[in-house]
Amino acid sequence: MDIKSIYHNYLVNKQEKTDKKRNVQSFHASSAGKCYRQQFYSYFNAPKKSFDDKTLRIFRLGTIIHKDFELSIIEYINKNVDKLHEESTTIFTEYGIKIDELNVIGSLDVAQYNNETEILDVYDIKSAAAYTWQKHFGRKENRVTNSNDNYKLQLGTYGLGLKQELQPKKIQLHLFWYNKNTSLVREMLINPDYVSLASEYWEGLNEIFKSLDQQFGIDLEMLLDNNIDIDGIIPEEDYGVPFEEWECRYCAYSDICPSKLSEKTPRQPRKPRTRSRIWTK
Repeated sequence: MDIKSIYHNYLVNKQEKTDKKRNVQSFHASSAGKCYRQQFYSYFNAPKKSFDDKTLRIFRLGTIIHKDFELSIIEYINKNVDKLHEESTTIFTEYGIKIDELNVIGSLDVAQYNNETEILDVYDIKSAAAYTWQKHFGRKENRVTNSNDNYKLQLGTYGLGLKQELQPKKIQLHLFWYNKNTSLVREMLINPDYVSLASEYWEGLNEIFKSLDQQFGIDLEMLLDNNIDIDGIIPEEDYGVPFEEWECRYCAYSDICPSKLSEKTPRQPRKPRTRSRIWTK
């Protein structure tokens, strides 16, 4: 029995079903901060390259971790209905948001709103491998300031969606990290300015989109014609195309995008230090 192939086919089917659910012409909150050209490919449902079996397993592990946290929070709500009512607290989990003026939809992980203090706490759960973990929580020399800005913009987008709905006096943003290598967990408080930064990101994307639509009546066929330079989303030339070079190496549309950044040699992981040994007779 080829268990590896059986599981891979199972994950391929799961991914196809997920893609069909997302097959709507809107921008997705989970893609906040991504390359503007990548956003256009996604919007027009351009063909994606196939993910290898390892990548699909990584995606699935993240999904399973998220699902466990979701179920635990639902259980907590059900067991503490009276307490939450007394404290004037509402908890949202896997809650859908829609920001019509920015054409953004999404589903946040967890949020808590106190109706008396009018304080809104928004949480996003992220599973991370060792390298990403050490950028935030490792030794000081290994930490990277302002890393994973896209995660913070995603969180800010959820905050923006709930802000319009609840009109809170204060918003607090949290990233809750789960280390896939060690199962350690840590929570980070994120600057609430990411709510307005997220708004700026989506406004910028919509402005480019409207400009292109007015000039060219842009559609998928034009976007896929690599011989046409579409001003505003020219790779390695226009702002936000991409924001970071590493985006191209993990982009689902690198096969059809004229950018050559994905062909560059990726960063090699840091080699572990060797310990000196003291030999005794």
